[in-house]
Amino acid sequence: MPKIDELLNSRQAAGLLKDAGRLEQLRDAPETQRIFSMLSGATGGDLEGAAERAANGDAGELADAIRRVMNSPEGARLLRKMKQTLD
Repeated sequence: MPKIDELLNSRQAAGLLKDAGRLEQLRDAPETQRIFSMLSGATGGDLEGAAERAANGDAGELADAIRRVMNSPEGARLLRKMKQTLD
């Protein structure tokens, strides 16, 4: 499984950020909704708070939640499906 930094800094991510239609498609996808649900569970129901703390320099909790989701069988499957959709 690729590291999150590699994903965020990839050519694909840069292209996606420039395409509002594809971003909306990704945002609305059932896989994305499930991943957000899993992240919420991994942060004890405080995904928004974890994201806010990450934005303020304390990314440990959010990074740990992302790692747990990416390393889970369901999370890995969902991420593969999302990647296929975007390719």
